[in-house]
Amino acid sequence: MMRPLSLIAAAISYAVLSSSNVWAQDLPGLETVADIPSNGFNENIFESEGGAFFVTGAFESAVWKITEGGSVEKFATFPNHPVVLGIAGIPDGFAIGAFRRPFRTPAGTDFSNVGSEVVLLDDEGNITGTVSGEMGSVFNGMAPDGHGRALISDSQLSKIWRFDPATKSLTVWIEDEALAPASASSLGANGLRVVNGWVYVANRSQMSIYKMQMGSDGAPVGPFVLAADKLPAADDFAVGPDGSIYIPPAGQNKPLTRIFPDGKRTELIARAPAGASAIVSRNGRWVYWATGFEFGHQRLVRVAIPN
Repeated sequence: MMRPLSLIAAAISYAVLSSSNVWAQDLPGLETVADIPSNGFNENIFESEGGAFFVTGAFESAVWKITEGGSVEKFATFPNHPVVLGIAGIPDGFAIGAFRRPFRTPAGTDFSNVGSEVVLLDDEGNITGTVSGEMGSVFNGMAPDGHGRALISDSQLSKIWRFDPATKSLTVWIEDEALAPASASSLGANGLRVVNGWVYVANRSQMSIYKMQMGSDGAPVGPFVLAADKLPAADDFAVGPDGSIYIPPAGQNKPLTRIFPDGKRTELIARAPAGASAIVSRNGRWVYWATGFEFGHQRLVRVAIPN
């Protein structure tokens, strides 16, 4: 989740670039999968087993569904939640991380009591229930844990929560200083991914990504290990089957960065539209992300991963 000042700066930057229609055509190496009829900011992305992508519209309180063929529909809306962030597939539907109140207030940014909830959706996008988080929680990144549950990063309480849809319960998966924010007005734990028995989580304040092993029973096997630091951004991110980390462009006309498990870095594409969250496709061939600062519409785009 990007901070408000970052959103404003990126929007201003795009206003300057838009006069030259720089995003009218795909850039070399970049493919547009679908146009999303939204002028909002897209936050998180999930790919279903059937190949459809689900994207959360953070401040328009919606989830977009993009099919493999590129058709787009508004899959779900959340009239009681002004902010919608994380999404994860669970048995018979989806778990969504949402806030009961905005974090932007007349006095400035305030994450102290946003009323974080898990909102449950069925396969048709209907809301079937909600589960409230602990007072002070800021639910942010979310990912399936591979055991029928979902993990949720908490940007304020320095925790990763485990949500069990069978019992509709939230329990602490891990609490650690690696997840802590720098201050009450900043974000700590942010994007979260589970890949090949490892849990990866970004810390926005530290501009770093940590990882921790998960046991065969789904429990943490510590400690956290620093996977990447000095990042251009530490919002959401993607992880490939080989453990490579992909950081989506942190601003308009910025690179998509690949970080190999040994720490080597390369630019997968030199410049592309900004996005908060990325995902490696289930076949391991593509990095997908949804744009967030294009005027009039947004897009689902992708870049091929070299063999």
